[in-house]
Amino acid sequence: MSQPSLTIGPFVCGEKPIPLIYQFQDSNGNAIDLTGYTVKFVYHEQFGAAVTQNAVLVNPATNGQVQYTWQGTEFPTPGHYRARFWAGNNAQRFASVLITFDVGDSEGPVPQI
Repeated sequence: MSQPSLTIGPFVCGEKPIPLIYQFQDSNGNAIDLTGYTVKFVYHEQFGAAVTQNAVLVNPATNGQVQYTWQGTEFPTPGHYRARFWAGNNAQRFASVLITFDVGDSEGPVPQI
């Protein structure tokens, strides 16, 4: 079954891109008010285990925007990655569209810059 998705990248092992921002919207395209919500970013290489990281709300939370700031450790190996943002407040929980990205080899060690 096909599902809505967003493709970002491509990236290279060791890369640390600009922060990823996503907006949660209702079926009419209106921003979902995320005041009081906790946000997580979950990703994995297609054959690897999922990793859950903390994400943050972008102020004001009424705009429904969330952000994940890359740490530089998310792309340890080349591959096809899948990810989602999750936002919840114990009463409700929302998942973003599927976010996909490819990661290529870095042709040597990542420089300390």
